[in-house]
Amino acid sequence: MKTTRIAAALSLLAVSGSLLAQTIVTVNGSKIDSSDLERQVQTIVAESQGQVQDSPQLRQSILNDMVVETVIVQEARRLKIDKSKEVQTAEAEALKEAKKQGADKKAGFKQQWADYQSRIIALVYMNDLAKKQQVSEADIKKRYDEVNARYKGGSEVQIGLIVTEKAEQAQAAIKELAAKKSFTDVAKKYSVDPNAQTTGGLSNGYIPLLDLQNNSPEIYQAVSGLSKGGYSKTPISGDKINVVVYLHDKRPVTIPAFAEQKDNIGKILLNERIDSHIDGLLKKATIVPAK
Repeated sequence: MKTTRIAAALSLLAVSGSLLAQTIVTVNGSKIDSSDLERQVQTIVAESQGQVQDSPQLRQSILNDMVVETVIVQEARRLKIDKSKEVQTAEAEALKEAKKQGADKKAGFKQQWADYQSRIIALVYMNDLAKKQQVSEADIKKRYDEVNARYKGGSEVQIGLIVTEKAEQAQAAIKELAAKKSFTDVAKKYSVDPNAQTTGGLSNGYIPLLDLQNNSPEIYQAVSGLSKGGYSKTPISGDKINVVVYLHDKRPVTIPAFAEQKDNIGKILLNERIDSHIDGLLKKATIVPAK
């Protein structure tokens, strides 16, 4: 997506707020200012009740979403969806409720209302887009057959990982595994992965070996030579981490029946088509990060 291509250019601009509103990026001539980003960040952090913290990663994600929403709203306005009965009804009901609660008298309401209007327009546009995307049963069956052919006859594994910062810690973990100590106990002792204390270093589910081979070749290489209950004798060394791989279980891949997967595959295909449509809007847009 174009949001990915512009992310690097936007990343430094999104890192921190500013006391003075500065343009971060223009989208087809429409400006997104630092004050717009700051407002979105503060809203999300506040609504999360402490679950989400302000960070460069959060700001980057929000800025990317703002660019996408701007493009969608611009296209919706071009198609006059903002004048549709659905949008006008939603706005009227929301404004009535806001006035009932006295929100319209509070500071900042004008900007909050403008943000809300944009979200309503974008939501109606996306709902309309989803209705127009036709995913046939033949399309779903074709994708199911492709998945079946890809994984049929293969194996899937449940693995465990011990992630350490120092090579000596990884070696110490391997030594304890060699002494027949429980993998989960060793993982809780040595792994710096914060989830290890609750999961014991084990993955939640099974991963097809084919997916490991394509997405994590080093882990695949370590696992492929192991038997159930085995572990890598040499840790995988990366950027300031060392990983000990453990094979908890291995079994043939089971492909669920078509009837069980039909609805889920339909949703996946629909989302892919919507994403493709949004990609098209982004590719046509003129998106210029501030210098």
